[in-house]
Amino acid sequence: MSASTEAPLWLVTGASGFLGANLGFFLNERGERIAVTRSGTTPPGFDSAVAADLAHPDALAQHVMLRRPTVVIHAAAMASHEQCEADPQRAHRINVDATESIAAAAATVGATFVLISTDAVFDGAQGQYREDDLPNPTSVYGKTKLLAEQRAMAVSDAMIIRTNFFGWSPSGRRSILEFFVNELSAGHRVRGFTDFTTSSAYAQALAETIVELAERSATGVFHVTSPDALTKYEFGLAAARTFDLDSNLITPTTADIHPPRSGNISLDVSKVQAELGHQLPTQVEGLQRAAHDATLLRPALRGPASP
Repeated sequence: MSASTEAPLWLVTGASGFLGANLGFFLNERGERIAVTRSGTTPPGFDSAVAADLAHPDALAQHVMLRRPTVVIHAAAMASHEQCEADPQRAHRINVDATESIAAAAATVGATFVLISTDAVFDGAQGQYREDDLPNPTSVYGKTKLLAEQRAMAVSDAMIIRTNFFGWSPSGRRSILEFFVNELSAGHRVRGFTDFTTSSAYAQALAETIVELAERSATGVFHVTSPDALTKYEFGLAAARTFDLDSNLITPTTADIHPPRSGNISLDVSKVQAELGHQLPTQVEGLQRAAHDATLLRPALRGPASP
């Protein structure tokens, strides 16, 4: 971002979702925070909200033109692999067309545009993918996110963040961390996939890196995860150790989900670490930070309890 005496104005799409909500809390005291939500209701962690549906991207672009934010973080998407497979046309409209529209609007008003993309643009055959490795998505979700990257960069000086993350979510059920903590705390036996490897980042650490890059007005593609790769089974064991839960309840097994998401889609983070001049936290370090944040952040994300 260019130097200015005015506090930055952050506009975050998907603000009531997993990453968007985490961004709202991380951005506290870093400027004004405008949430974009389907209902227009201001979620916890934000100062105000506007209503927009990604299925109607022109309305979203109009909000950008009207509010003229300093930074637009486009975290909203049709992210369910299953829903994307079931309705690829809607997935294209939401993930691709809406991204192009909001990126163009951000460029028009001179805002930094940040697109949250995914490690699912890769096929999992290699692991530790670099930014210049050839994408080869195998799912509708991955294909639409790759198209979204291309459209965003065609109409703006976009910053593309390819990532995978865990942490605390507003629903309490969106994250692999929450899955293991919730189930193991209840004494339930669970499966841990041994054939699906990622380098997930803790959501608050991811938010920190996104803001650091935005403040530098960085552009181009960045892989932002943890530097280490773990299978889902290994992650579950690490979560159990961190939260003092029974790891014997986790059964190692292979994945049987559809569409298939096996393989190694871990990302190499050398580029972003060189850009920022420091190392990104490992997954275990992220889990330790998540444990530290559990007392205050976890309930805050869920908002005030109903009377």
